[in-house]
Amino acid sequence: MAAQQTPASGTPAISLHDFTDIDHSAESTYVAALEAFDRLPLLRELKALAIERTAVGPGRRVLDVGCGFGLETLRLAALVQPGGAVSGVDVSADFIAEAVRRAEAQGLHVDLTTGDAQHLPFPDDAFDVTRIERVLIYLDDPDRALAEMVRVTRPGGRIAVIAPDFDTNTVNVPDAALVRAVLAHEADTSVVNPRLVRDLRGKLEDLGLEDVGLTSRMVVFSPDLGAQYFGGLGPAAARAGVIDADAGQRWTSTVDELHRTGRLFGAIGYYLVTASVSG
Repeated sequence: MAAQQTPASGTPAISLHDFTDIDHSAESTYVAALEAFDRLPLLRELKALAIERTAVGPGRRVLDVGCGFGLETLRLAALVQPGGAVSGVDVSADFIAEAVRRAEAQGLHVDLTTGDAQHLPFPDDAFDVTRIERVLIYLDDPDRALAEMVRVTRPGGRIAVIAPDFDTNTVNVPDAALVRAVLAHEADTSVVNPRLVRDLRGKLEDLGLEDVGLTSRMVVFSPDLGAQYFGGLGPAAARAGVIDADAGQRWTSTVDELHRTGRLFGAIGYYLVTASVSG
């Protein structure tokens, strides 16, 4: 996630295009944006359902793949006590260092390590529950990551995946043709696998998983987070030549005005897929 030009409202824009640039992943702008997104009520509903449907609780061994700086990881660590254990793995050493700092501040013991979701540094059958959230969309080989999650989860254990579909992005900019052009550009270019969720059920079934369940929420952005995210999409489309410069400026001023007057609406569809490892 990278900071882009600041809209007239003074709210710094954010973008998903460079989120995999781990040299910047723990900077305060990105941390604050991720914390704000983590607080969105409908996303929290999906997280709670993931906990319920994977039976996270005392005594369970849980792996959080792509744990970032530990927002959900540390919640899970509290839930598995007494007798359980939580591990977190992330490609960003900066994020892992921040997760360690936060765990120590909360008095929680969590095994936190750097590593690649596509090559998990854990033995077979090591966990009762393995989860991944908002990570598969960035990976070059998400199928390998899913196979790795299955490998490290014991037979009878549970898998949870939370991911968005970028074609479900919506914002209340009035010019429908402009919205279609800008949001299509975002869907096509923002991440490696913007529509991955559509095939998740089948991919998990192909891996031999059972009891595959699917739930969705239309996650509504808070006004400030919506302004940060959607405000940057028009200028990005203009730089790419998808729309002209005037349209890009019109997009920015419209999002700014909607934000200023408290009328900005933006949302994206998120999906939770859960399954059991056969055996």
